[in-house]
Amino acid sequence: MDISQRPNGSARRVLDLKIPSEFASSLPTGAAKQAVEALGRRIASDVYREGEVMPTEGELAESLGVSRATVRDAVKVLSGKRLLRTARRYGTRVRPVDEWNLIDADVVAWHAPDHPRIRRIFAETTELRSIIEPAAAALAAERASARQIETLLAAAQAMHPAEEDVEALFAADCQFHVTLFDMTGNDVMRQMRQLILTMLRVSYELGVADDSNERVSREGHIAVAEAIAARDASAARTAMASMLELNRSVAERLRPRA
Repeated sequence: MDISQRPNGSARRVLDLKIPSEFASSLPTGAAKQAVEALGRRIASDVYREGEVMPTEGELAESLGVSRATVRDAVKVLSGKRLLRTARRYGTRVRPVDEWNLIDADVVAWHAPDHPRIRRIFAETTELRSIIEPAAAALAAERASARQIETLLAAAQAMHPAEEDVEALFAADCQFHVTLFDMTGNDVMRQMRQLILTMLRVSYELGVADDSNERVSREGHIAVAEAIAARDASAARTAMASMLELNRSVAERLRPRA
């Protein structure tokens, strides 16, 4: 982690936050992974714009320093993430942004933190979190096991926003939210854990990493955990909604203006 200086003089951490291994990227390995990531970053940073025909397979292979077969593999992966569309007599083109999988952790990671699109993703996913997570907390209060409650409380208490170890804070936060969704006992909701972790990563890149923003609320997380431990669904819902107010305020300030 390092500190970069922004044009207005305020400091901003440049983070390399890792999603827990259970939810790690499913990208291929080796040269194919490097090609996917390089092309993904180019697309996300608008080097290749939506609707634009991509360079030829040979041109991409030369620019990336890989084989044509590796380029084909990379294009298949990016097509699966809905960034590209390939067809005969159509070529390989960048899909419209509204067709991209914008909740894919890799797609999010390929955006530069100051790109207007990532700011919009942050604002919109924050709205979604505000709808989903209070309801998840209420369900958790009704259905959680004693072991899950113990894990949730430990994760909340492990969060120390005043310290400089943002990676440790992120890890504890991830544990908290993964456990929360496990506690709902709802298999469909449990499958949203990857979505929540992707949202959380964006939140850290744009919110926690910016020294001008407030810190993550350790007390807020503990309040949610304690309400769940007390089996008080209403209090858990309210505590989670209150905790997310911080995210909403940051999201509203960062939302790109039309």
